[in-house]
Amino acid sequence: IITSMEDIFSKFSATRRKVNEMVNVAIGPILEEIGQIIAGLVDGDPNGSYLYAEAEQGFQAPTLFKDHGDHIICYRPNIELCDAIEKLWEMEPDDKKWQAMRYEVEDNRFNARFEFPDELNPDEWVDDRVERAVAERYGERPITYPKPDGTYQTLTLDDLSGDGETGLT
Repeated sequence: IITSMEDIFSKFSATRRKVNEMVNVAIGPILEEIGQIIAGLVDGDPNGSYLYAEAEQGFQAPTLFKDHGDHIICYRPNIELCDAIEKLWEMEPDDKKWQAMRYEVEDNRFNARFEFPDELNPDEWVDDRVERAVAERYGERPITYPKPDGTYQTLTLDDLSGDGETGLT
């Protein structure tokens, strides 16, 4: 029997905690799966990996980096990574769907942070947000990016400025 507003708040809080626990139990294995996929993409050891991914209905845009100490490499995502990101995004209730995820691996542990649509500038493109996330993470360090022909090209933030002078295709 509910006898006061405190009882209502208490029952609401308990229900909310149970829902959050169920969601965390459900997404935990998918986050672990993402870590395993990352390990495969970066040749085994995921430590130092950083994934910036955006998702929405029918769209996933993952960008994966790994700090190798003296250099950083951007790795091509595969379909398994895109599928896992989609599965993670789809699990969230409509009012809790994130738009961007920052997933990092350090000391064999992952940390995933989510950003929601109201936290992102709708006038920006995904590439703009990726560039900012990379700058926040790596500063001015050069990054080696894959080219469509399978070779790699090392670029700095100045090269990614969008001025059309880099020769990127």
